[in-house]
Amino acid sequence: MKWSLPATALALILVNTGAARADPRLDEVVYSPYIQNGVAELEVRNAQALGGPIGGSATTVLEAEYGLNDRFSLALVGTVARDPDRSLGLYGIGLEGIAYLGQIPAVGVDTSVYLEYTKGLRGQDDVLESKLLFAKTSGRFQGLLNLILERPLGVPAGQGFGSYGYAASATWETVGALRLGAEAVGDLGDDHAFLGRQGAYVGPQIKWEGHIGSSKYDLGIDAGWLAAVGTDRNEASSQVRIALELERRF
Repeated sequence: MKWSLPATALALILVNTGAARADPRLDEVVYSPYIQNGVAELEVRNAQALGGPIGGSATTVLEAEYGLNDRFSLALVGTVARDPDRSLGLYGIGLEGIAYLGQIPAVGVDTSVYLEYTKGLRGQDDVLESKLLFAKTSGRFQGLLNLILERPLGVPAGQGFGSYGYAASATWETVGALRLGAEAVGDLGDDHAFLGRQGAYVGPQIKWEGHIGSSKYDLGIDAGWLAAVGTDRNEASSQVRIALELERRF
């Protein structure tokens, strides 16, 4: 594969960020609990809302991760966004860690715990985010589920309540390394109102990963179109998402 494909896709991601507004939900992604020892990963992902009051909002996340061993990885994460009343810039930088816990007996579900501290920039709150990551792989099928808790730090008393959410995907290996399936991201409420009627985005997903020619790098592509359901239909009609991931083993 020639470098023109990833370079073109990366350029489109960055252009979309510069032309749109930011919305917090757009930075979400479905994480796998698996850790690759000695593998460095650089990921760029972008999500953009279509239609509705927040149509055109976009967020780009840049993440650099390294697998320290078979059970632990660390990453630096940056969030780039633009609002009509804000210039394009870096609005958060964080440190992320994932620890593999093992497989749940009998059901064969792999689990990890995720923790991220984000330092808010340009007036944004600092945030502590934790996740439980689950994966079930059976033949060509793989299901991923993330349960999410996010809590702002250093805010006035009574405003530091947690918000709960999820991100999930189900994909099947089809031809070669091509995977097709569905993805969903949504809310589960907060400390004041947990569960109940919540919104989400759900839709088709396509994933591919392969080696780049004779180089030492692997390239991964993840794209999807998610339609708004429930209360989220009041803010946008859908989302488009694309992510590029470059890997190298050391």
